[in-house]
Amino acid sequence: MNLEDELISIYTDLSNDRYVHRSYSRFIVHDPKRREIHKAAVRDRVVHRLVYNALFPIFHRRWLDCSFSCRPGFGQHRSIKAARRALGQGTKNWSYQCWVLKCDVEKFFDSIDHHILLSLLTRCVFDERLSNLLKQIIESYSTNDGHGIPIGNLTSQLFANVYLHELDRFIKHDLTIKQYIRYADDFLIMCEIKEDAFDLMALIVSFLENQLKLQLHPKKVILRKASWGIDWLGRVLLIDYQILRPSTRQRMMCHIHNYGTLTSYNGLLAGTARRELDRQLLQSLVSCGDYKVR
Repeated sequence: MNLEDELISIYTDLSNDRYVHRSYSRFIVHDPKRREIHKAAVRDRVVHRLVYNALFPIFHRRWLDCSFSCRPGFGQHRSIKAARRALGQGTKNWSYQCWVLKCDVEKFFDSIDHHILLSLLTRCVFDERLSNLLKQIIESYSTNDGHGIPIGNLTSQLFANVYLHELDRFIKHDLTIKQYIRYADDFLIMCEIKEDAFDLMALIVSFLENQLKLQLHPKKVILRKASWGIDWLGRVLLIDYQILRPSTRQRMMCHIHNYGTLTSYNGLLAGTARRELDRQLLQSLVSCGDYKVR
């Protein structure tokens, strides 16, 4: 009801350097793992959108094509296609064996260093007022002294890609790795020899710790032969086809049984080998009210 007045108020505060970021409201989601979400006030979310609109064109053209997530045209499906293409190149069209190193950054959003993030942003932002606004948004939240950005912010998605762009450059340019794919804080690297994967991992661990103050999740560093199937973004990628990860399929069945909708999962099923079979099975869950998924 007060939209126009509120927008004028935000504009006035920003123009006169009087804008102050408010506190967050906190809630927990479990989909599938427990995540702590911090939601900004509507007033602050409007400012986040303004900042995102200003920064995205600057950084998007600098990001590499191996970086996916939170970029128009670089979503989940394109990442899966890129991973399949990289697997084909790494195995010379599946004629040879290759090893795939899959890694995950431990507590990524909670571990982002405020000083490093701001320095990466201000390399390309030369407006003092915008730089001060970025500093205020970054410092509006922390998990401990000078670290962490909230998962719920629109700006956090952009900040995450700016931060890990440094890892992309290190792997692609310094280590000259051709088959490398990153989606958010998960990434894949294809190696011809198993021992090369261990050498690469040591270099990556050193870079993350020294340059970005990040660590790999010790339980999510996985090395597999490509022919065994590669778990990527809820799917298992195999030589001639791809299927849903069993845990993803089970969770999807439970959700559809409870809420009775298939629409949100059409994209997830697209391109999988058992798409029609899965759709029929899930439709049966919707139709049969007393069916229990265990």
